[in-house]
Amino acid sequence: MKHLAPDFIYTPHGLQAGKVISITDDGWIDALQDRAAVTDPVEVLDGVALLPGFVNTHSHAFQRTLRGHTHRIRASHDTFWTWRQAMYAAAQQLDPERMYQVALATYREMLAAGYSSVGEFHYVHHQPGGQPYERVNALSEAVLQAGKEAGIRVVLLLTAYAQGDFNQAPDETQLRFCDASLENYLARVDLLRTQGFHCGIAPHSVRAVPEAWLRGLAEYSRNYNLPLHVHADEQKAEIERCLSATGCTPIEWLERCGVLSERTTVIHATHATPKETSLLALHHATVCVCPTTEGDLGDGIAPYADLHQQQIPLCIGSDSNTRLDPLEELRWAEYSARMSNQQRRILISDTTTAPGPFLLNAGTWVGAQALGIQTGKIAPGMAADFVAVDLHAVALQGWTEDDLLDQLFFGASSQVFTQTWVQGKKVWSLR
Repeated sequence: MKHLAPDFIYTPHGLQAGKVISITDDGWIDALQDRAAVTDPVEVLDGVALLPGFVNTHSHAFQRTLRGHTHRIRASHDTFWTWRQAMYAAAQQLDPERMYQVALATYREMLAAGYSSVGEFHYVHHQPGGQPYERVNALSEAVLQAGKEAGIRVVLLLTAYAQGDFNQAPDETQLRFCDASLENYLARVDLLRTQGFHCGIAPHSVRAVPEAWLRGLAEYSRNYNLPLHVHADEQKAEIERCLSATGCTPIEWLERCGVLSERTTVIHATHATPKETSLLALHHATVCVCPTTEGDLGDGIAPYADLHQQQIPLCIGSDSNTRLDPLEELRWAEYSARMSNQQRRILISDTTTAPGPFLLNAGTWVGAQALGIQTGKIAPGMAADFVAVDLHAVALQGWTEDDLLDQLFFGASSQVFTQTWVQGKKVWSLR
């Protein structure tokens, strides 16, 4: 048992002083006690407030290699679809060793930014040309090994890919994403699941898998109680193609195919209609927004006010990893909502509160629930995942116990973090 004694701890009851966190040898929070009640030696963390570690619900680690390299003109009308050409080219350069090195560097950067867990939406599976590796999960294993070495918790969202678009065969650049059959894909999931890895089901998008796959993936998710994550409504062109192929919008199609449930997380939902958000609410699904990537790609702004009014759980992801900073991700969720609605305080817990507590919950607990992991709160029974905030940081000058979270989300960056803990181990420290 170890005992941590910071100046403050952010618990489900708010910011508390004079408390000690007791952690079991296998990394779970055993108790929160008054410091005077603990007689064992404690590790004092002076000038520090501990928050729950942030959860990065949606990442494509290899896309970190694109940062800053895609802003020169690619076409007269540069969009997500022209950016995708550069992304596909980067994907072709990967082999297991390269995947491991890129993921390791990306995960170390995540830890320094305060992320303690990541949902890796992993879709580069096979050799260029689509031939499986001798070890069919070689690239997935490289990602998982990188996470283990870095010290971050990885939930591998093994991505299903079958076609290039609705009723279209994959092109040459997509072949290494695709499995020959649903059975082949699920056999690879079985291997990872039975080896004890955290994993989830991830149909890439409504355009990348046919109806039979969507139904089979949803059934597998139900049978094994695994999270199911899927891109939907990110791009208007995707919606138009879905309407043409199915007669309905992407989230409506997911609902018709039995995909929506409390295990489902829809990534982006940027152009979701009120009808679609009502379906998400009806099935208790979650939405993961990725504001820095959505801004970088010019996707648009999610219907935050509608999502919030419908009480749809909201979490965040770094997606293409063009930026790694949960404070920035959450700040731009609220700022985007403000600009879209031309008013302040959109994402709040109730009409009397500031956004800070809501944003922290979105960045921690909701993401943990979406990934099916027992973290996101500092409370007994939770994984001992923390981020340490330097209370003497210049960006936090003038903070009070009432507004520390708002100071963080609206006036600071992840540079105010000095330590990250995962499962009771300090895996990153500034000093």
